[in-house]
Amino acid sequence: MKKGLFVLILLWSSVLLAQENTVNKDSKFSFSGYLETYFSYDFNQPDDHFRPDFLYNFKRHNEFSVNLALLQASYQDGNMRANLGLMLGNYAQFNLADEPNWAQMVYEASVGFQLLDKLWLDVGIMPSHIGFESAIGADCWHLSRSLLAENSPYFLTGARFSYELNSQIDLTLWLTNGWQNVQRIQGNQALGLGLGVNYRPIENLELNYSNYFGNEQGGSFRQNRFFNNFYAQYHFGKWGATLGTDFGIEPTISGSMNEWTGITASLKRMITDKITLAGRAEYYSDPAGVILSEGLKVSSLSSNIDYQIHPAGLIRLELRQFIGQEAIFDLPAARFSKGNTAMTVSFSTKF
Repeated sequence: MKKGLFVLILLWSSVLLAQENTVNKDSKFSFSGYLETYFSYDFNQPDDHFRPDFLYNFKRHNEFSVNLALLQASYQDGNMRANLGLMLGNYAQFNLADEPNWAQMVYEASVGFQLLDKLWLDVGIMPSHIGFESAIGADCWHLSRSLLAENSPYFLTGARFSYELNSQIDLTLWLTNGWQNVQRIQGNQALGLGLGVNYRPIENLELNYSNYFGNEQGGSFRQNRFFNNFYAQYHFGKWGATLGTDFGIEPTISGSMNEWTGITASLKRMITDKITLAGRAEYYSDPAGVILSEGLKVSSLSSNIDYQIHPAGLIRLELRQFIGQEAIFDLPAARFSKGNTAMTVSFSTKF
């Protein structure tokens, strides 16, 4: 971990040097960064200071913390490109907890080549094609990520073919190491597959379908997971609306089929050039515990207000509530509750 931190500092230094030197418009290199800090207060007051298990961002209760510190370097020259992103923070710590130490610091590491006009092949660790949210919070409508985003792949490791069919349709095909794995599950030799279709039929409307198919078990038993995500996003004037849904199936050893589903709906409104309001309602059902280890059904409501204090700086305040059918949320003294409410404020900058 110390070696990784040293590399991150070196990359930071290169960003600063690039900013201090005269900008070369013909440079094949570019550098960028993102930093998001926060304070979150969980009104259940869990003794261990952890937010619910199915969350991987803004994980700490009643303390100041860093959700994501990210530095990225990119290179492009004609039909070749490469990306390297190194990170620290809650997202890296909890979302990649099962990966080796070196991998927990890698947001992206890929090399790509243009095979044909509008057809690219990229290989490495890259953001996934699934869903409308990413780890970079400032690019998302809400301070926290949706239940759909938290419990589907943020990244994939493998080969990605991307093709721009025309001005309205983009296609993506993945060959992966599995469901959000840097390293393959021991005893598993099968590749995962992913398909993405992004369609923009009219101005300001985006329709997206993405899926994943792969064996999620090592050994002789093949546990082929088939996962589907669909979302529609539309902007109209100062308003924006998003509707997203997940559906997945996975067989059991006995031959039966486990299913899980999720749905999220968001609405946002620009009040001024600097202030935006957003609200979200969600439901997630995974009774067999395929994705959520508790095997739960949970609803969520959230609202946030954003203040663009600087062109590169964003302050956000969010109130979020979870309502479960069972008492699964931690309370002090080893007690549990069916509900969970938290207030979070975040401070982020992109440079």
